[in-house]
Amino acid sequence: MKQRFNGVTSGLIGLALALQVILPVDDASAKAASAQDVHEIADMCMYSQRILKDYALIGMKVTYHDPATDLKENTKKIDKYIANLESHHLKKSLDDDIRELEALWKEIEPKLLEKPSQKRMTMLHKKVEKFSHRCEEVAEDLAEDSRIKGEHNVVLIAKLGMESQRLAALYMMKAWGVADDNYYENVEEILQEYKKIYQELMNADDKLVSPEIKAKLKSAEKHFLVFEFMAASKSGRFVPTMAEKSATKIFIKVREILKLEEKLIE
Repeated sequence: MKQRFNGVTSGLIGLALALQVILPVDDASAKAASAQDVHEIADMCMYSQRILKDYALIGMKVTYHDPATDLKENTKKIDKYIANLESHHLKKSLDDDIRELEALWKEIEPKLLEKPSQKRMTMLHKKVEKFSHRCEEVAEDLAEDSRIKGEHNVVLIAKLGMESQRLAALYMMKAWGVADDNYYENVEEILQEYKKIYQELMNADDKLVSPEIKAKLKSAEKHFLVFEFMAASKSGRFVPTMAEKSATKIFIKVREILKLEEKLIE
């Protein structure tokens, strides 16, 4: 009888172990999001709009800063970030969010790497907007789940970078003759969002956003104001090369600020 009982017990233990492999990890035992998780998705959000700008530049046959190479490299970065985040086995709700982002990205990536066309540009713009919006939301959720004070500001800085590249993408679309009738309304919406995020960062506690970072944010804003003037202009003249130069300068500066913020809250 005892031998039979031991056999049943062993069988139940084996079944339980098998179910642990098949079924998702319970949220109570899943690990919290790490600083690395937040930083990777923040970077991914920034790159999501930059690739759209590069696509438009390739379509216009603008070779300044080699947008074709940038596009290929940046799509690989997004692939890498998604794979990394999936491998970290976060709690189920966050894991589901990452898989949702992956599904959205799989709809975008193959089209990005095909020969650019104005018709495809319009379709990609809608899909990238959806991806970027979800990316922002998931980044905020990861920051909250990390319970690390200051990670919210990492996400805010990434949003600044994303909004600057969103503006660049819209400008390039307009220059290519692709933008819709709501171009100027969309530009104004981006400008207001940028200012709102910028103000929140400038008003943040110095312990969470240092005076050095705030000074660099002011410097980046000056470059953004120049680009803002170009994007909001109704002259009908477009200078894609100059716009690319400004957009890249802002992107580099914001990424430098992002790294400083990440280091500050470690």
